[in-house]
Amino acid sequence: MLSLPKRTSEPPVDYAKYEAVHFHSTEDLYLQRDAMKGYKGKVVLTSHSPLVYHKELISRLNPKDVETHSDELKRLAIIDEYAFERADCVIFPCSEAEEPYFHTWEDYAVVRDETKMHYVPTGIVQAHAKVDRNEVRMRYGIPKDAFVVTYVGRHNQVKGYDILKSVAPDLLVDEKTWFLVAGKEGPIHGLNHPRWVEVGWTNDPHSVIAAADVFVLPNRETFFDLIMLEVLSLGQIVVASRTGGNKFFEQFSCPGIRLYSTPGEMIRLVDGVREASEEERNTWRAAAKELYEREFTVSVFARRYNAEMNEICNG
Repeated sequence: MLSLPKRTSEPPVDYAKYEAVHFHSTEDLYLQRDAMKGYKGKVVLTSHSPLVYHKELISRLNPKDVETHSDELKRLAIIDEYAFERADCVIFPCSEAEEPYFHTWEDYAVVRDETKMHYVPTGIVQAHAKVDRNEVRMRYGIPKDAFVVTYVGRHNQVKGYDILKSVAPDLLVDEKTWFLVAGKEGPIHGLNHPRWVEVGWTNDPHSVIAAADVFVLPNRETFFDLIMLEVLSLGQIVVASRTGGNKFFEQFSCPGIRLYSTPGEMIRLVDGVREASEEERNTWRAAAKELYEREFTVSVFARRYNAEMNEICNG
């Protein structure tokens, strides 16, 4: 990792044949910096990292190693500095997705160039449950008539897993409430409670989501979390933190999406879903599915992306 600033890579194609080259990480663009010296077309950048890339790299290291090599690791910032400065255009899913970049990299406000910014909301292939809702509940010993809160994702602080654990006892006061949680445990482990079920890593997270009554997305920092789109495509109600890319969804006023600013508000929103009738919940689920179909399918994304790239190349 420390040798990364010295490395370069050979271009996979002759860039001169293309009007634009779209790089999907700051590292990829940085490693092609020699090939970019003579390129006359448009250089487009999308950084898919949930926080600025060099900080994400450092976050994977042992904290003791970070402390020991802090001066050398600071040099990794050159990757992001070069990429954002060299790019002619920078595409984010939405302006709100930039929030973790401002929060995690004090130089982002300096490196960022407003005239380069473009926004194209992401689209995904529709998710489908492989297993019936009742079969999933039976597998994990959850009653058919239980109210199930689900979470799927990494068990760490950035994802807000510790926040989920902290509010769970208040929600588990109701004896019909269960938590169904998927994702590899660690560094934070699940709540020690008979109605808190840890599925662990699974290759079928969509069945877990579809088996619940509400999905909770408690991120502390959010880029543009694809799990949000997957949940909507499944026609599931979601309670999410009002942060980063999650804020983008407020504009739609969709009853299937409820955003909170405090743990207490999260509890109230989940309680609100629990206290609603099944007819009301079905209406909210239908609204979530309709929003996905209108705004976030692959075909909608393709049309938006094509239009944006035409504007970039011809503008």
